Amino acid sequence: MIGSNPIFSTEQALGNSRAVFVKTVPQTVPLARISHAETSFTTPFIHTGKLPQRIPRGSSKLAEIAKNKWYVEFHFHDHKIDVLRRFRLSKNLNRIKDYLQKHDAFSELLATCINDLNEGWNPITEQETATDLPVAINHTLHLREAIEKFLEYHKSKGNRPKTIGSYKSKLMLFTDHLGDVTVENINDSHITDFLNTCEKTRQWTGVTYNFARITLNNFFVYLKRNKYVDANPATGLESRKEIKTELHQVFSDEDFTKIMSWLRQNDPYTLLFVKTIYYTCIRPKELRQTKLKHINMEYDRIVIPATISKNKKAIPVQIDATLKKELLGIGVKDYPSEFYLFGDINNIIGPTMISENKPYNRFQACLKALSLTEKNYTLYSFKHLSNVRKYLAGWTIAEICAANRHSSLVETETYLKDLIKFIPVTKSVPII
Repeated sequence: MIGSNPIFSTEQALGNSRAVFVKTVPQTVPLARISHAETSFTTPFIHTGKLPQRIPRGSSKLAEIAKNKWYVEFHFHDHKIDVLRRFRLSKNLNRIKDYLQKHDAFSELLATCINDLNEGWNPITEQETATDLPVAINHTLHLREAIEKFLEYHKSKGNRPKTIGSYKSKLMLFTDHLGDVTVENINDSHITDFLNTCEKTRQWTGVTYNFARITLNNFFVYLKRNKYVDANPATGLESRKEIKTELHQVFSDEDFTKIMSWLRQNDPYTLLFVKTIYYTCIRPKELRQTKLKHINMEYDRIVIPATISKNKKAIPVQIDATLKKELLGIGVKDYPSEFYLFGDINNIIGPTMISENKPYNRFQACLKALSLTEKNYTLYSFKHLSNVRKYLAGWTIAEICAANRHSSLVETETYLKDLIKFIPVTKSVPII
């Protein structure tokens, strides 16, 4: 629930944090609500105001909600007085009266707010210096140089080369479209024209269009933070509807039997890799980086470190009795703790981390041998099959949530919606 309005989930992410500051008030919120080991702020959320008591004729519930004053709210720890101070951001977006447009704009604002906070933005410091003389904007920075600075920043953060490459490809297209202009002279119409042109000429899908829009938003967030521009022209731009991917399909029973049989005969390494995904729901990327020191055979636990985990939380994963027998069989207790569980193709356990695409390519070889490459099966299909079977076996949503280390039940419910078509309806319809 966001504010008093249950229409959105508090797990939504949203846009440019340096928005309009509404008056901040020191709050005596218990500091236990935040973890100072990881952050100094509470999770931002969208407050949409009170639900309408009545709906005027010709209006609708959503139209009335859109008339409310919305804002992004969070609390930030003021170390000087040891309290959480409340911040509310709106960036003049309450001028928007259309519900869907307002929702998209505030969602963008929320995403940028969360991103800025995670990257170290301190709203208290910014507010305290707001009355100082403004920092001079570098009006001479050209687009190509700005892109180089942006990409170098992400390299220094340790972002994946693939992610940086994706950023670069979209930003270079933007440069080709606009020319090497100074970044301060770029406005929202330039960005909209670029996105619409590529959508038409390059036949961009909704996913590609939205990724390019988000890339440009992140680019200008970086430029604004470093005082190269004084406004983010990419905030609040429209997005495109995304058609869900057909990847990660759940195996049919027949295909699953064929795959497991082929792996038993031809590829013991990949066989144990996919079995581990099935029994633990650990993601393939996390599994490649799992070391023996992360495995506690005495307590039947695998703890994926926060530095590896997708959600940046070190949450224990249960080792099923069947998987435990497999792990003991390959001698997990006999190797140094710094060895990787899947560090060697021939021996399975090894001293170095396996390359990113090795498990994927080996599984694709299996699908090719069985003529199953057109069915959109991936390594994630083992995770999805596991969850479908859990559900059919009577697991609750909460139990499936815990098994997958999801951050909320909302995430699990959304996840299961895509799998519901694989769950057969077997009960009879009540008689009327």
